[in-house]
Amino acid sequence: MIFRNVSMALRGIWMYRGRSFLALLGVAVAAFLVISMMSVLYNFNQSLLKQFSGLGAQQITVVPGKLMNKKAISSGLSDFSSFAPSASTLTYKDAMDVKKQVKGVDKAAPQNEVMGALVHEKKGYDMIFTGTTPDLPPVLDMQVAEGRFFTREELNRKKHVIVLGSNIKKNVFGDKPAVGKTVEVNREEFKIIGVLDEKKMFGFNIDDRVYAPYPVVEKVGKVDNASLLFFTAKKAENVPQVEKQINNVIGKNHGKKDFNLVKAEEAIHMIKTVLDLVGVITLAITSIAFLVGGIGIMNVMLLTVKERTREIGIRKAVGAGSWHILTQFLFEAVFLSVVGAMAGLAATYGAMYWIHRYFPILPNSIPLEMVQYTIVFSIGAGLLFGMIPALRAVRIPPIEALRYE
Repeated sequence: MIFRNVSMALRGIWMYRGRSFLALLGVAVAAFLVISMMSVLYNFNQSLLKQFSGLGAQQITVVPGKLMNKKAISSGLSDFSSFAPSASTLTYKDAMDVKKQVKGVDKAAPQNEVMGALVHEKKGYDMIFTGTTPDLPPVLDMQVAEGRFFTREELNRKKHVIVLGSNIKKNVFGDKPAVGKTVEVNREEFKIIGVLDEKKMFGFNIDDRVYAPYPVVEKVGKVDNASLLFFTAKKAENVPQVEKQINNVIGKNHGKKDFNLVKAEEAIHMIKTVLDLVGVITLAITSIAFLVGGIGIMNVMLLTVKERTREIGIRKAVGAGSWHILTQFLFEAVFLSVVGAMAGLAATYGAMYWIHRYFPILPNSIPLEMVQYTIVFSIGAGLLFGMIPALRAVRIPPIEALRYE
């Protein structure tokens, strides 16, 4: 009997295939919006967390500006506005003083930067001219693909040597070797000694940068202050103590608190807080699309019940029970909802592939839990929005149904 009801339900869907297709399409669009947007947020979240987690629990970053309410980082979004940005007063001396005076600091990498042009064979290429120290690669987990990074001796002697980001190397030299070549940066000659491996990071572009010793960029680019100071503690358990000591050293140099220290775990907390809020808003908005799709199924089923009133009367007259009628129409609604959700899921896989192709930093995976929730939700939506048409079909008196034209 179950198979007979299923067969009749499928036959009913096929009889009104145009109308059924439109209802199915509404659910497919809703499922596509929900799954794709939540998957993008999930992948964005995972990529950011992986990036910051990879920096290590020992990393401490000093940024310009002041966080007037220190509890803002742990209290949520409402206090983020208490951060007062300002022009950087951070210096190379701050970083070196910290490394000398704070025994718990292992690496110190100040960074200054200026927009510039790299000229090779009379062709110019825009890039970010960045000054730093040899400590930066281990701090940011940067790998050298060709050649080497500059040494402490080259830093102290202010040698005109540079290391190219992967995109700069591709744009300027293509597949040809770059190490050993001489180029011009801001009208000064530099020798290329290395090329960095490709590294994708949100909010920090490494591939389009050219790295040189800090004092060289300071002079050639006429940069007065550092944009950031990167430090790593020797031991993770000593980070709170090291943080206080860094704060004291730089605060003493400046005579006031015009900077802020950010640890990797604090950055992760802020990212989670923001993305959780965005996720809730996204889910609420996209769920409206599912609601519209479900209402579309209900309207189609109500119209179908009305047009098949005589068929329902004949079935009841020959012995079909209310349960048989109910399951038939419920199955039709669930079938449309589930097939629509599967179509939306398939479209999502295609969309994620193209998103990953144009934005390689975003993975193209769809969480298994998202697929499971979509299937369960589509079944529930089919049952919910199919119940009213199914009950209306059950309540049609057989005699009135047989008289219906």
